[in-house]
Amino acid sequence: MKDRKYSYLLSILLCLLLVPVLTGCFTAAKTKTGSNTPQIVEVWHYYNGAQKSSFDDMVQEFNDSVGMEQGIVIEAVSKGSVGEMNQALSDSAEKKVGADPLPQITAAYANIAYSLAQQGLLADMNPYLTAGEQALYVDAYIDEGHFDGDELWLFPTAKSTEMLTVNMTDWEAFAAETGADIGDFQTWEGIVSLAQRYYDWSDGKAMFGRDAFANYMLVGSYQLGHDIFTVQDGKMILDFDQQSIKRLWDCYYTPYISGYFAAGGKFRSDDMKTGNVIAYVGSSASVTYTPASVTFENGSSYDITCRLFPLPNFAGTTPCAVQQGAGMTVLKSNQETKAAAVMFLQWFTEPERNLEFCIQAGYLPVTKEANNEAALEKVLLERQLEVSEIMKQGLLVGVDEVTDYQLYSGKPFEKGMEARTVLDTAMPQKAEQDKAAIDELVAGGMDRQEAIALYDTEENFTQWYQETYQKLKTLGE
Repeated sequence: MKDRKYSYLLSILLCLLLVPVLTGCFTAAKTKTGSNTPQIVEVWHYYNGAQKSSFDDMVQEFNDSVGMEQGIVIEAVSKGSVGEMNQALSDSAEKKVGADPLPQITAAYANIAYSLAQQGLLADMNPYLTAGEQALYVDAYIDEGHFDGDELWLFPTAKSTEMLTVNMTDWEAFAAETGADIGDFQTWEGIVSLAQRYYDWSDGKAMFGRDAFANYMLVGSYQLGHDIFTVQDGKMILDFDQQSIKRLWDCYYTPYISGYFAAGGKFRSDDMKTGNVIAYVGSSASVTYTPASVTFENGSSYDITCRLFPLPNFAGTTPCAVQQGAGMTVLKSNQETKAAAVMFLQWFTEPERNLEFCIQAGYLPVTKEANNEAALEKVLLERQLEVSEIMKQGLLVGVDEVTDYQLYSGKPFEKGMEARTVLDTAMPQKAEQDKAAIDELVAGGMDRQEAIALYDTEENFTQWYQETYQKLKTLGE
């Protein structure tokens, strides 16, 4: 009993000794913001699984270091999926009953950030970032956040682009017998030629598919000299050039109705997994879903090895790829809170720290310094991060594209999502519909090439083009 009493008194004495020390640390942290209350900065995001774990660790690191010194506390809140987060933002912006108050920072894609800016809810980050600080980031990433003016509404934190995945196991068998050159994957025209040869060699199997068809339309047309959507004074200006769109048609619609391309699963990685294609274009952020085997409907399967390549381009054009992925916006609040929010975003995107997050989350870093192989290898070695071979390939191909390609991102505008949906669906739906009609004619006894010739006509393209043009034009009025 006596020992317990001494132990209790000793605990009280230690606590009394620590109070001045802890009070001094906390006071030092508070005085950095000029207030007795630390700045609470709530961040909404859509990260889950490994992404959420990595982000939470970094938030804790910030709070324990810079946050303590500057009197800032970051509170990270996962809102589930992107769709759920967007709904939560919409409900909060409209102040619906039961909705949470808007945070101080939220992850957002450009169209959502644009909507929030139009409602007067976002803070311009320019006053908190010098021109030199903004110049540290990849130019296209910073430019995306300016929308149609000088204000910086969207801050880049982690990005993605598109790349080509090839099932090398089946490719090598094809190439060994036909002499096909893998270098032909560099252009869309080359892919069409390869796919025709593969169709003939494989007795009618498709070779290629792609995700996010709107990116093909937007980047392809831009490469050919026509940016489909530009924005001036908040109004969409349409440049749906018929000659350029015909070139895109020839490199997708024609090979699709001919059976050279396919789109069966939800994503093209699903089509590769079931043996429907041996090559596809998809997001660099989806590299983790790259198949390691092919499984047929009857249950039989075999292992495959895949390799990643840069996004193909149209022959004779400047290499160009989409830059996509959510950034972070800062919502309106008091001066100190906005400054604290931007401070956290800068800290989070410091080259090595941002690379560590991106390696674990499957994204691409956002600063110029971080987008090179040496920086990647340094972080992998120093932080002892384990990453699969296909993930490492994806990071290396991605940073090469950021360095060597012109990065494209369209400016947001009213009804921009509806316009993108038209580009995403108009040609693929037309191709699928016409291929089904061709298959029906062939089943009825018509020669396949004769059936294809009925649809692969200038008149068919022109009718589709005019209908699509009118849909897009209406959305811009």
